[in-house]
Amino acid sequence: MSGALLWAKAEAQRISNALVTGTTNMVDAELKLTQKLHERVRDYVQWYHQDERCRKGVSVLEYGPGTLRAFQQKTLPLITCLRGETSRCTLVDRSKEFLGDIAQMSSALGLKIEFIRDDIFSGRRYFCDDEAAFVVMYGRTFGNLATPINDTPPMEAVVETLKKIANSAKRCWVAISIGSDLRRDVAKSYYETHPEFQLNVFYRMKAELPVDANFDPEAFEYESDVRGEDQYMQVIHTAVVKRDLDFCLGGKEIILLSGDRLHLKNSFSFSELFLKKCAHRAGFVSIDVLSDNTGSDIHVLEKVN
Repeated sequence: MSGALLWAKAEAQRISNALVTGTTNMVDAELKLTQKLHERVRDYVQWYHQDERCRKGVSVLEYGPGTLRAFQQKTLPLITCLRGETSRCTLVDRSKEFLGDIAQMSSALGLKIEFIRDDIFSGRRYFCDDEAAFVVMYGRTFGNLATPINDTPPMEAVVETLKKIANSAKRCWVAISIGSDLRRDVAKSYYETHPEFQLNVFYRMKAELPVDANFDPEAFEYESDVRGEDQYMQVIHTAVVKRDLDFCLGGKEIILLSGDRLHLKNSFSFSELFLKKCAHRAGFVSIDVLSDNTGSDIHVLEKVN
């Protein structure tokens, strides 16, 4: 997702559709869970007033902070709760615009934030060994695993992704937002009600890539396919070309024919037990699961050293 204006339009459409169809707004559900997270976070990191850690504080790392509004509602309260004399906040995102919007706000408030444009699944180390960190990944971003379409549980992909997150700091806690509703019909209906969130990638291409005027973001329609079992569910997001396209991308001719199918990404949802098993294999212990009992969970994990 690129550009705050485009996101705002897509979110407004999702809210409008939710009012008409009665489908759950994933963003609102997660906001309620993050409020619980803010209330409990000091207990998670064992924040004792007589402990040295209370004076130093605990740093915050967020993968994919998104819009300024999302940062203000979900991440800023964590920074406030955990702030100390030496703590800091690191935000990792691909979007220069989103990071720039947050930077303007943070400078006005005097916050100590580092902005890094990078792949959120890079496995990079961001903190020194003596620095404790609380790592967050909201928006169910974790479920967009770069793994092939498959009919078996993606346990290895989940474990390896968790290991990359664990490498961000020697001492860390992790809060990961996931989808936990494994009902295929509900998932298919939800995603097809909100196609703008998947087709947005073509508008991003038009705005940010060197494509010529023959490229038309309106030439695609969205289709979903759902697979899974009692442990996980995989939603396969596909764009179908509605009419022939012949355009240049970076000086290279690209020809798409009507009916061509483009695999955009996968979205995974996991049962609580499945993610706990993967977390254990990746070197974490589960310390809490926040759930709205309608399909949105936040797993809080502690790295075992």
